[in-house]
Amino acid sequence: MNELLFTRFISNILGIHVYCVTASDHSLFTFEEECCFEKTLQPMYTAEYLEYLLNHNDTTTFYEITDYLNTNICFFQFEGKQYILGPYVKNNFSSQEIQELLASHNLPARIFMPIKLYYNQFPKLSYQMIRGTVIAAMRTFVPNTPEYKYRKLTGFHEEIKEHKLLEESNRTYSQIIDQYEMENFFLRKISDGDVTGVKLAFESIASNYYASTSQSQRSLYSTDWNGFAVLRTLARKAAEQGGCSVVKIDEITRESIQQYALARTESELNNVQKNMLIKLTKAVADTKKMSNYSPIVRNTLNYISANYSQDISLSELADMNHISEEHLSRSFKKEMGSSISTHIGNIRIKKAAELLKSTNLSISEIAMYIGYSDNNYFVKVFKKRYGMTPSAYRSSL
Repeated sequence: MNELLFTRFISNILGIHVYCVTASDHSLFTFEEECCFEKTLQPMYTAEYLEYLLNHNDTTTFYEITDYLNTNICFFQFEGKQYILGPYVKNNFSSQEIQELLASHNLPARIFMPIKLYYNQFPKLSYQMIRGTVIAAMRTFVPNTPEYKYRKLTGFHEEIKEHKLLEESNRTYSQIIDQYEMENFFLRKISDGDVTGVKLAFESIASNYYASTSQSQRSLYSTDWNGFAVLRTLARKAAEQGGCSVVKIDEITRESIQQYALARTESELNNVQKNMLIKLTKAVADTKKMSNYSPIVRNTLNYISANYSQDISLSELADMNHISEEHLSRSFKKEMGSSISTHIGNIRIKKAAELLKSTNLSISEIAMYIGYSDNNYFVKVFKKRYGMTPSAYRSSL
């Protein structure tokens, strides 16, 4: 496995430093030099302690360290390599807590501002965000990666000895906050139009759901009908907040409801939800791209998207924009690189391909649905675009 690609993958998604620890101690000293602000307050961030911890960790456990400054790091093993993620923070900087901390450790007040600058440079993340993203990344590289346990290390107040590392077992206030932060992170990815981010966030939520043994600890994800309704509602609002047309949102979610009703296995139900989220996020991304177009072209694109299965005339579109047909044609081709008729045809054929993949509708039913009354003409146009007939395309899936 390419560990450099693995670390970059995680780092780019979370905006966090990821260190792959080599056999030598050099990488640990590099981490200490770059990340340890004050050894008295961060003993576990030193090369000495990290070396001990990495030599005594379990191969399928995520370990999280929280120091006196309330910054955190996470470390784990994967494919024979040791990785350290962080530092990261979970809460906003507390002036009062740091002032009390400095006083209790007989440290000078002059380091208060450097500590604040140090703290605020790190991303605000929850453990659930990190765990979900890392598990998703692991399974991208190694599909059969097992579940990982979690241990929070709390023995740094005194010298660390073997068997002195304590496991946090109770559901705390911070864990509840972490759950909601993960869900908000996931919904932000939809409203941002971040397709890669929403895939990883969804995998994280689903993974955390199955890892929970208690129903009360399970988050918004669930493959039962009620869970799907909650996920669908929140995703719709996130897409709307991202600027996506409510008509497009309604089209995507209605289609997902139909597919959900036909799904039989948990895997199929999971895929319906995941595909719905990806489509909504792509729709948001497409909407954001449209901000680069002129109001005339945006109006035209929105109208075509909602009415592509109907007969749409150039004069109808021109009247809607209160301009001449020539002006509309010229503006559309200049900005889109194709004519209006070509654009409508592309949308129809793309939709046909989606229906061939996701439904059992006949070829003639799909042709009629997307706006082709002549089935033979539809087959000809489809073959020109995909290099094969609709029937062959469906068979190849």
